[in-house]
Amino acid sequence: MNNKLVDTEREKYVKNFMEREFVPKLHDLLKTANPFQYEKWGGNACRQTAIFGVKFLEKLLPTYLWEAWDGDFNDVVNGRKVQYNHAWIYGIDKSNNRKLLVDLSRLYHERLFLFVEDNKYPKDHPSYLYMNELKREKMDIKECMKDLEFYTSERSTKVLEDLKVKTNFEIFKKALKKI
Repeated sequence: MNNKLVDTEREKYVKNFMEREFVPKLHDLLKTANPFQYEKWGGNACRQTAIFGVKFLEKLLPTYLWEAWDGDFNDVVNGRKVQYNHAWIYGIDKSNNRKLLVDLSRLYHERLFLFVEDNKYPKDHPSYLYMNELKREKMDIKECMKDLEFYTSERSTKVLEDLKVKTNFEIFKKALKKI
């Protein structure tokens, strides 16, 4: 299977919702809570995006088994060799075994919502040519939800509920049932 964009109507709507509602509202929530730390860290929120993204996707695309992953990478960013930590989402559709890599928190690369053969960034994608994975670890979402979120210093469960309100999550979820 070549890497390709999502292809069902439901997946397209969810992709658009995650990109246009979830990501900007999450960043707004984090930046508003702690503008100093948010700016200090350059708006980096990959862990939050992965954790809360899994919680949203579990409800929006429930035929998938969703996981959040955290890894270290070597890469070339703006012409410089760098090493960094990054988190992303990976899902496997239980009904047909399709695999979806979701990375909505990229600052320097194209964001992805893309079918893949494995839980790996696409080497044939121009934005990911120089990215090399050094190590990875599956995140324990249940444990992460018990933690205090970094920027807000609130329980992750509370941040998730606030984010659902900001994104009109329940309204979108109801509308999605019609598709």
